[in-house]
Amino acid sequence: MASTWTPLTGPAAGPRRRDGAPRPPPVQRHGPSPRHGAPPSEVERLEALARPTGGQAARAISRSRMQPVKAPTSPLGVPLPTCPESIRTPWAYPASRRGGRALLACALLLTARPACAARSVPEPLTDWLAGIGDAAQALAGGQADASAAAARRAFSARPRGAAGARAQAALGLALADAGQPADAAEALEVALAPAIAPARPHLAFVRGQALLASGEPHAAARLLEQAGADPRLAVARRARFLAGEALVEAGLAAEAVATLDAALRAWPADPAAPAARLALGRAARAAGDEARAVETWRALWLEADLPQARSAGELLAAWRAAGGPVPLASADDHLARAERLVATARPDDALQELAAAREADPEVPAGRVEVLRAAALVGLGRHAEAARVAAPFADDPDPRVQRSARLALARAAARAGRVDEASRRYREVAASEAPIAGLPEWRQRDLGDEAAYLAAWLHYDAGDYRRAATELDAFARAYRRTSRRVDEALWFAAWSRYRLGRTADAARALARLSRGPFADAAAYWQGRLAKDPRRRARLLRAAAAGADPWYALLARARLEASGVASPPPPPPAAPPRPLPDAAPAAAAGQLAVAAELMGLGLEDEGLDELRQLARGGAVRAAAPLVAQLAAHAGDAELPFRMARDFLGQSARTLRWSHPEPYPELLPARARAFGVDPALVLAVMRRESSFRRAVRSGAGAEGLLQLRPVTAERLAALLGVPGGVGDRLDRPEVNVALGAHYLGLLGARFADPAVVLAAYNAGPGPASEWARSRAGMPLDAWVECIPYRETRQYVKVVLSDWDVYRRLSGGAPAPVDPERPVAAPAPGVGF
Repeated sequence: MASTWTPLTGPAAGPRRRDGAPRPPPVQRHGPSPRHGAPPSEVERLEALARPTGGQAARAISRSRMQPVKAPTSPLGVPLPTCPESIRTPWAYPASRRGGRALLACALLLTARPACAARSVPEPLTDWLAGIGDAAQALAGGQADASAAAARRAFSARPRGAAGARAQAALGLALADAGQPADAAEALEVALAPAIAPARPHLAFVRGQALLASGEPHAAARLLEQAGADPRLAVARRARFLAGEALVEAGLAAEAVATLDAALRAWPADPAAPAARLALGRAARAAGDEARAVETWRALWLEADLPQARSAGELLAAWRAAGGPVPLASADDHLARAERLVATARPDDALQELAAAREADPEVPAGRVEVLRAAALVGLGRHAEAARVAAPFADDPDPRVQRSARLALARAAARAGRVDEASRRYREVAASEAPIAGLPEWRQRDLGDEAAYLAAWLHYDAGDYRRAATELDAFARAYRRTSRRVDEALWFAAWSRYRLGRTADAARALARLSRGPFADAAAYWQGRLAKDPRRRARLLRAAAAGADPWYALLARARLEASGVASPPPPPPAAPPRPLPDAAPAAAAGQLAVAAELMGLGLEDEGLDELRQLARGGAVRAAAPLVAQLAAHAGDAELPFRMARDFLGQSARTLRWSHPEPYPELLPARARAFGVDPALVLAVMRRESSFRRAVRSGAGAEGLLQLRPVTAERLAALLGVPGGVGDRLDRPEVNVALGAHYLGLLGARFADPAVVLAAYNAGPGPASEWARSRAGMPLDAWVECIPYRETRQYVKVVLSDWDVYRRLSGGAPAPVDPERPVAAPAPGVGF
């Protein structure tokens, strides 16, 4: 077992970005199917990659220029690659390294240049092409020294004009990546002499970084201001923020304040903004505006969930200790920090802040402190203790304190099975609109509707189906014009009748859901409850509906079990609106920037520009090209989003919407822990949408959304030293731990549906559901999952698992709706 875990031990290996973060492993867009065996090893892939590079690649590029084949053109007029058949056949994408994709992008750019017209190519140009391609490939692979050597060969072959500037650009980027800022700045100065559009802003940014690292902050600031001139580009934000920091280093404090202030107003939510706020405080202090400096750092310190908040607090404390005009933190300050920590799922830290609030002012109103304490205890799962803390404040004169206390009491009563008390408390919460302490804003907006619904639904959860049907019908009538949960209430009213054995009444209740979000569920269950011959017709209709893949999957399984062939898949759905024939000029420019950067080996930066384009209104027309460029750069998340949000279903978009990232990592890790790699991919698709650094409101992190405390316990079981909870943004850590967890759950729960319920809600609740409903058919068991989120999670992930298995040429997912769910075995409990 330990041999499968080597990436978690010892120093971090592999290439890193210039900002110090580890480069993600290469992503294969469409991984090898089980029919083709295991993915190639790292050595095999490197050997395969070496064959088409260097002079051979350059000569291949040159030969392709002499062929009388017209390159296909996108709606933007950007030539698309014609050589690899895999580009036109999405399921045959090669398993290449990032560098191979960089060479492909470089070839695309070079073949598109007018200077390289179809003619006999002299050897210096061939050598230059080979050097530029090798430099980009090595840089994308994190091999800075090899990239620099290749760039020097390219410069020797063609040292003058645009070709020489391009070679110097490659050399400067390689030297910057190698940690040689002075030499990088010199090379990039030559590269920037002619305008190498559209990569010029990025080259200016890298040179500005190099100048700043070389002790030339004044020159760095001026160059960074130029790099940030075009606000449409992603690099503009980083350049403007870094320009402000360079001005601070240059001693131009007043100018730094103005620059940073403008950047923060323009991009307040940018990931670089917290660090820029630290720099703004330093600049304001240096400019003599001590009050502005204190307020800037204090505001950052109050945002306690940000990593930079600690630095701001330390700066304030040191300044105060030195006699500066920094007041002590008040009880209100500590309460504000505690509320933010509760809202961002950091309850332990919130409890520390509440203790500090009491220490700062023993007379602080008890209600304000205690309802936050109750919310933190709820976050820790200590519901009974939370109820004891909240109970004295259920009738507090402060509406905010009162409603917060009643919500804690409702949750505690529901957890303890005191349904009537919980229902009453939820109705009280629904009747008020006062803000709830420690509840995120998006939850505040929906709380009244949710509380009113829960007041009725809790009777279903408790098994009082007769009363549940009555209460849920009453909720649907009372809130039919204002609630988003009316259809859900009608569904559980129908399901309550089914649980009572009143199948005819249930079928009539399901008929009320023939339109809307539960239409496919109603169609399946009407078929499930119908007698022959209507049963077959309704199951065929449910299988063909296709809007909800879960019910189509169940219907197909039941039809096949009865010897009836499933209907063919529905025709591809059309996009919401026809895609325009041409994209706006702004999109064409940003696509050109991204392609140019990838040709230079700056794949991370190219992807940043594509993500920036994806945030704007021009992306709809450019979505196919955004997806294809991102896919060839090894990204999974952008093609997934483009296919999901903008593109109609086709063979290619189905692949984009079900990518197979980390082929050299994920299948091996999954199989090592006895898990189907397709199931891990399906979980990843639902958990993170393939975003490596995403963090949920519950504190789960990374591709498979593990909480740090869970990650540490999993690592301990493997004998791995602590600290992995701080590295969950690294795919090799997150994927391995997530696969390990799925393997442990699979050893305890016999059915994948229960495994997924445990992954989402925890093994404790899932174990209780499996034990109390052992023997129930799988389809009914899933419908009986009490948690809305978990119920939907299980349906979606099992459906995606089936899609992944079918795409790889394997058998359908083993989902049998008639199979009885087994009671759980002993096993993992966290």
